[in-house]
Amino acid sequence: MKRLIFSIISIVSLASCSDFLYSEPVESVSITEQLGSKQGMLESLNGAYYQLRSIYFTEAALTYGDLLSGNLKFSPSASSGNISIDATVSNVYQFDDQKMDSDLSLFYSDMYGMINNVNLILQYADQLPDATVAEISEIKAEALALRAFAHFHLYKYYAQNYTYTADASHLGIVYNTKPLTIGEDYPSRGTAASNFTLLENDIQTSISLFQATPAIPVGQKKNFMNIDAAKMLAAEIALWKNDWQKAYEYSNAVITDTSNILTPSTDVATDWALSESIFEIANTNNNDFPAATIYNFISAANKSNYVATDDVYSLYSTNDLRKSLFETQNLKTTTSAGSPNLPYHFTKKYKLKTGSLIYRLSLAYFIRAEADLRLGNSSQALNDINTVRNRAGLTNLTSINLDVLLEEKRKEFVFENQYFFDLMRNHKNVVRNNGCLSNNCSPTYPNNKFVLPIPHASITINSAMQQNPGY
Repeated sequence: MKRLIFSIISIVSLASCSDFLYSEPVESVSITEQLGSKQGMLESLNGAYYQLRSIYFTEAALTYGDLLSGNLKFSPSASSGNISIDATVSNVYQFDDQKMDSDLSLFYSDMYGMINNVNLILQYADQLPDATVAEISEIKAEALALRAFAHFHLYKYYAQNYTYTADASHLGIVYNTKPLTIGEDYPSRGTAASNFTLLENDIQTSISLFQATPAIPVGQKKNFMNIDAAKMLAAEIALWKNDWQKAYEYSNAVITDTSNILTPSTDVATDWALSESIFEIANTNNNDFPAATIYNFISAANKSNYVATDDVYSLYSTNDLRKSLFETQNLKTTTSAGSPNLPYHFTKKYKLKTGSLIYRLSLAYFIRAEADLRLGNSSQALNDINTVRNRAGLTNLTSINLDVLLEEKRKEFVFENQYFFDLMRNHKNVVRNNGCLSNNCSPTYPNNKFVLPIPHASITINSAMQQNPGY
C-alpha cells in the first residue's frame, strides 16, 4: 500500500478542549498510521475543520459576495484620507481576476487539499478497529458533509449557476470522490448537472448517517457538521438547482426542529446570531473571530478596509433593529474640496458573540420563502419574510415577489457573503453605485467574469483541466 503524507492537528488528550480542538497542524505522519485508530481518525477530522476555518474566512473569499454585488465599498486611509481598492481583492473587485495571479488561488488549492484529506478519512473509516458502528457512521456523516460543503463553495466561485444553460451541460468543477496522488491523477471538470448529482448524493448519504452526538467529543454541536447544518447545505444545493420542492423540504425541516430558534428582537442588537447559530467553527486558543480581523473598526488607525455602501445602508428604515448592527465613524477623507470628515458605516456583527459563523437559522427562512414563492405559495412565502421583518422590529409586508424577497435577504445578510451569489443564480445584473472605484461597476448577466479563472498552476499540473471561458 502506498504511504501518503497527511497533515494533522497535534493533540495531548481527547478530554482537553484547548489541546485537542484548537492546536494548529504541526506534524506529518504516514496515512496508514494516522488513520489506523479512532484517536488518529478524530485528529484528522479535526484537522479538516481547522482547514475549512482557515480557508472559508480568508479576506478575498469572505468579502466576495458583498464586494462584487455593491454591498461594500472601501474606507479611507487613516494617514492620507485617500480611498483606494484593497490590494488583496483588486482583481476580483474589477471583475478581472488573473489566472496567473488570482486573488483566490489559495482558496482554490487549499479547498481541494481539504477535500483530499476528507477523502482519505472516508477511505479508511470503515477499517477502524477500535470504533463502534455508530462512531464510524458519525465520522463518515461529517466527512461527507464537509466534502459536499467544500465542493459546493468551489462551484459557486468557479462555475456558472446551474441554470446558465438549459440542461446544465456547461462546465462545473472537478468533483473528487477519492484521494488523489500528485503526478498520477488528473481529474477533469464535470458538467454542472454531474456536479449537482454528486453533491446531492454526498449530502443525502451524510444526512442518513448522522448520530446523536458529534464524532469529536468536545465543543458544542454547532462547532461541527451536524444534521441541521447538513440539511441547510442540502437546501442551498436544491435552491441553486431550482429544485424548489427539495429546497422547501430541507429548509422546513431545519425550521421545524424545535432545537432551533430565531434570535429574538430583544437580542438583535447584542447577540444577533447567537441563538440561531447552526454551524460555526470554534475559535482558536486566542479566541479570535477570523471575520473580525477583516471587518471590525477598532480605531481610525486600526480598522476594516470595508464599509457598507449607501446603496445598502439606505435600505434600512430608521426603526429597523438591524441598523444597530452598523457602527458609523466620521473619518478624514480626501475629496476635491479638501479633507472633510465623512461618515462610514462599519459592521458590528463580528464584534458580538458570533464565533466563526457559517450557517444561521434566518437563512432557512429565506430559502423556504423563495421555494414557496417559486411553487406558487406566495402567502406562505410572505409569512416567512414577515417573520424575519417582525424580528427586526418592522411591520408586515402585504405582498411579495422575487425582487422584494432578494432585497429583504440583502438587508438580513449584509457582510455575510451572500448577495452576489443570489444575483448570479437568479440571472440578475450587478449594480454598484455608491463608492464604486472599479472600471466595471455594473456588469450585466450573463457574463464570463461572474466566475473566477481556474488558477494557472492547476492548468499546468493537470492536462485534463479546462479553463473558464474569458480567461
